[in-house]
Amino acid sequence: MSLGVTFFAVLLLSILLLFTLPLMKKWFQPIEIFILFMFTSYFCQNMFYTLSSPYDRISVVEEHFPFWTVRFQYGVVFSITLLWLMVVYRTEWSLVRKLAFTFAWIIFGIVVEKIYLQIGVLRSDSISWYPSVDLFFSMIVVLLTLAFTNFLGSLLRKENIL
Repeated sequence: MSLGVTFFAVLLLSILLLFTLPLMKKWFQPIEIFILFMFTSYFCQNMFYTLSSPYDRISVVEEHFPFWTVRFQYGVVFSITLLWLMVVYRTEWSLVRKLAFTFAWIIFGIVVEKIYLQIGVLRSDSISWYPSVDLFFSMIVVLLTLAFTNFLGSLLRKENIL
């Protein structure tokens, strides 16, 4: 699969996911959706840069399509799917079901990264790739996003915004 096809597939997925944001109004107020989207987008992109910048472990191929593919993937796709994971935590579902969706989101991120390595969107200058590092950082992203989501809701209620 060419890098251009990958880019347009991720772009299309990003656009489709953006259209799902209004569906979250059942669980979040519009201001919460906006703030949480900005937070998760920044956080997911920052986590990728944390994983890739100081080490030769993983980096983006220096072409336009891979550059923008990674930006859309981490800035839109991962952040909106993470918002949907926060929706799961607002439901009355069992803890087992919530944890299953959490691990599905984490595994989704690891699989996407591996696919990007295979097709040439990402490159690794190291001998091997350790998904355990990604697993650890993804768990931190989920936990901190959960904490921020709860904090944001209580703060907006305290300030009479909600």
